Amino acid sequence: MYPVYLLEDDLQQQAIYQQIIANTIMINEFAMTLTCAASDTETLLAAIKDQQRGLFFLDMEIEDNRQAGLEVATKIRQMMPFAQIVFITTHEELTLLTLERKIAPLDYILKDQSMAEIKRQLIDDLLLAEKQNEAAAYHRENLFSYKIGPRFFSLPLKEVVYLYTEKENPGHINLLAVTRKVTFPGNLNALEAQYPMLFRCDKSYLVNLSNIANYDSKTRSLSFIDGSEAKVSFRKSRELVAKLKQMM
Repeated sequence: MYPVYLLEDDLQQQAIYQQIIANTIMINEFAMTLTCAASDTETLLAAIKDQQRGLFFLDMEIEDNRQAGLEVATKIRQMMPFAQIVFITTHEELTLLTLERKIAPLDYILKDQSMAEIKRQLIDDLLLAEKQNEAAAYHRENLFSYKIGPRFFSLPLKEVVYLYTEKENPGHINLLAVTRKVTFPGNLNALEAQYPMLFRCDKSYLVNLSNIANYDSKTRSLSFIDGSEAKVSFRKSRELVAKLKQMM
């Protein structure tokens, strides 16, 4: 589910926005969920730990800080380069600062409008976010992405040869691709679930069947287009042969 976050310190307004967001998601059957509705920036930032994407509705002014929403948006953009951010504000004059800080918000919703107009904009932004997510999902299906430190990297999935783990370096994934060889923090089980087009030939290997050069079923040895090899477990050998026949 795609996470949606709300930051609003006026609890009455927060409840109204929550209801609009929840109803819109339910009525349209969006693959979204309202993950957090917070009245302070600390709670919001704690809720997005380890997330890589999300839609944020941020009140610009929290308590006496007129730029609290702007400050938290800057942190969100650093953590999530592709986050969708909508400001809900009475301070239209602060919009220039979002350009200076390169926040690139999806929309601005001004609070001095009628509630009917605010509701319309909230719904429109949810619809727009859903359309963008559908387009991004199609694009992501053809990309393999990973993170090293604060930076995100992507490459065409067809260039991935295989991924593997080593006992000497737990909690890390080794990626062998046509154009690169890197190591990044990760979990092979999570990647197997995220990229079902890759095949788990062994507990330590996740391979791209499109980049196989040969398979010796007697020795259960896979050869790849770059000349490297990987072993196939006895349990996975029959499944691999069946998949290779389907690809012929």
